[in-house]
Amino acid sequence: MSQYDELDLPRTSAEYVQRYEDDGAWGDETILDHLDRAAADHPDASLVGPNREVRFEELKPEVDRVSAGFQELGVSKGDVVSYQLPNRVDTIVVHLALSRLGAVANPIIPIYRHSEVEYILNDAGSEVVVVPGAGDFDFPGMIEDVAPDCPALETMVVLGDGPERVDADVEMRPYDSLQAASADDLDAPAVDANDVHALIYTSGTTSDPKGVLHTHNTLLYEERAVATLLGLTDETTVFMASPITHITGVVYALEMPFLSGMDLVVMGEWDPGRAVDLIDEHRCNFTVAATPFLQGIHDAAPADWDNSLRVFGCGGADVPPDLVRKASDKLNCTVQRVYGSTEYPTATWPPLDAPLEKLAETDGSPAPGVRMKVVDIETGEELPPGETGEILVDGPEMMIGYAADELNDDAFEGDWFRTGDLGQLDADGYLEVTGRKKDIIVRGGENIPVKEVEDRLYEHPAVADVAVVAMPDEDLQEKGCAYVQVAEGEAFTFEDMTEWLDSQQIAKQKYPERLEVVDGFPQTASGKIQKADLRERIAEKLGMDPVTRG
Repeated sequence: MSQYDELDLPRTSAEYVQRYEDDGAWGDETILDHLDRAAADHPDASLVGPNREVRFEELKPEVDRVSAGFQELGVSKGDVVSYQLPNRVDTIVVHLALSRLGAVANPIIPIYRHSEVEYILNDAGSEVVVVPGAGDFDFPGMIEDVAPDCPALETMVVLGDGPERVDADVEMRPYDSLQAASADDLDAPAVDANDVHALIYTSGTTSDPKGVLHTHNTLLYEERAVATLLGLTDETTVFMASPITHITGVVYALEMPFLSGMDLVVMGEWDPGRAVDLIDEHRCNFTVAATPFLQGIHDAAPADWDNSLRVFGCGGADVPPDLVRKASDKLNCTVQRVYGSTEYPTATWPPLDAPLEKLAETDGSPAPGVRMKVVDIETGEELPPGETGEILVDGPEMMIGYAADELNDDAFEGDWFRTGDLGQLDADGYLEVTGRKKDIIVRGGENIPVKEVEDRLYEHPAVADVAVVAMPDEDLQEKGCAYVQVAEGEAFTFEDMTEWLDSQQIAKQKYPERLEVVDGFPQTASGKIQKADLRERIAEKLGMDPVTRG
C-alpha cells in the first residue's frame, strides 16, 4: 500500500474517479500494459540514446529483469524510489521497471545538488535512490554526504562506473546487479490505473519544492489526448533534448512512445548543432522543448535544411512571437506555443491548423478535455474574454493532489486548480499568459525559486538586504539578478556571492548571474520591496524590455 493512500487527496474519491471513467477519459490500463502491447505489436520500434539503442522487443525483458532486481532490494508496491539520472535509455528502463512493481517513481532533475536532493529524499521518504556513476559531478559522493540526514534512505544504486566506497549510512549497489536479475523471479503485483504512479517535484516558488502526485490515468490521458490531437502514430519519431526526469520528459519520452510504437531519440548533453544532426539522422518529426531549444535549433539549422520536423511544441518559458514566426518559416514545421505545469502537464495545445497569428501571439487553446477559466484575483468571479485574471484549470490529466496534504486546500477551488499564473482568453478561446503571481526566474524553461536564493544570500554577514529578480536574456529568456544592500563597513562582490552560494551546495542554475549593489530599495507603504521597479531598472541597463510579473 502506498503511503499516499491514506491522504485525503482532492481527486481520489470514488465519485471523482467515476466521473472520468464514465466519460471514457480514465480506464483500467497502466503504462506497462502499453509497453507489453507495444513490444508485441511494434517489436522493431526503438529507443536511441547517447549510450545505446534498444528495440521494444528487447526492452520488455530488460524492464522485467530490472524490476526483479528492484524487488530483490526490497522495493514493493507503493514504495517511493528516487532516480536522478541523465538522458539515457537506462533511465527509461528504471522508470518502467518501477512501474511494473507498482512502486512510485520519483524522477529528480540532474541539476539538483545536496540541498535540493536531501529535501526531496526526505520529503518523499525514499528508501532507494538511483544515480549515475563517474562523470563531471560526483553523484554517489553527494548521496553519501546527505545520507546521514536521510533516515529512510537505505540503498544507493549506481549506474555506470563509480569509486568503491563503504559507508555505514547507505549501501551501494551497482546497477548491473539489477540488470543481471532473473525475470523468472519477478513476482509482479496487480497495479490499478488509479494507483499513485509518479511523484514529481516542482521547481518551487519558495524554498521547498512541492511533490506532485500523478496516477497512470492522469498521465496516460494527457499522452493519449496530445497524440490524438497531433496525429502521432507508429510513424512518429520523437526527439527529446529536455531532461527526461522533468515533467516534459516523463510524459513525452518515458511514456508516450509506448502508446503506439513510436521511435524515440533521446539526446544527452545539449548541443544545437548535434541536435540538428540527430534529427537528420533519425528523421525525427515531433519534439517538445523550452524556448532555448527552439532558438538553438533555429540558429544551428542550415538555410537549406531538408527538415523532417513536423511539430515543435514550445513552452516552459516565454516564447517570443517573432521566434515562432521565424522558426516556423526556417524549419518548415508547425511551431506551437503550449502552456502547462507539473500539476497540469498540458493545459493548452492548439490544433495543427490554427492560424500562425494564434500560434505566435497566444499560448494556445485548451487541450482536449481541459476546462479553463480566468477569474478575478480578488473576487474569484469568472472574467469575460479580454480581461486579465488568474488562470484556473480542471480536467482528467490534472494531478490528484500534492503529497503534502496541507498544500491542497489553497491549491484548489472546488474541482478547479489555481495555477498562480495570470492571463486572458480571447474571443476564440485562445489563452495569453500575461504574468506570474509566482516570484520565480524562468531560466531556459526551468522555474528557479527566488526566495531560497534570497534567504541564503541574506545569511552572508556582508548582506543587509537582498532581492533577486528576473532580468531578460536573449538565449535563456530570463536570468537572475541580485540586488544587494551591503551592511555598513562591509564589501560584497560578485565573486563573494558565488563563493557563498558554492558553500550552500545548491544547484548552480539558481545562482544570480548579475549583482547590483544598491544603497536601498524602492518599497511599498507596507515595507515590501517593489520588484517590478528593480526588473525595469535592470532591463533599462541592458537595453531590453523588462520581464513582467503578476
